Amino acid sequence: MKFYTPVLNEVEAAARDGLREGLGAMLERSNELAPKDDLDLVKSGAVRIDDLTGQVSYSALHAAWQHENLEWEHEDGGQAKFLEAAAEQVDVAAFVAARTRERLGG
Repeated sequence: MKFYTPVLNEVEAAARDGLREGLGAMLERSNELAPKDDLDLVKSGAVRIDDLTGQVSYSALHAAWQHENLEWEHEDGGQAKFLEAAAEQVDVAAFVAARTRERLGG
């Protein structure tokens, strides 16, 4: 019986690479949209990858308030829902697909 584990591992590695790249692009876009009043918010952004699961998050204490409060106005033009908007604008799955195709020689 022939095992195909090495191929699966290559696919998983490619998917992780694409996930990391795609979420990095999402964080970059989110930072462009986020309020920059003191830059603490933008500096607290991070991408975390665990196996084939990933997330973009902010650890600043006021991140959730800034994200959810639609009434606040920012001199720098930042907006509420900055992470949500970035998630809608960046196609992370396309990054995963591209890295997987590339790894498989396609």
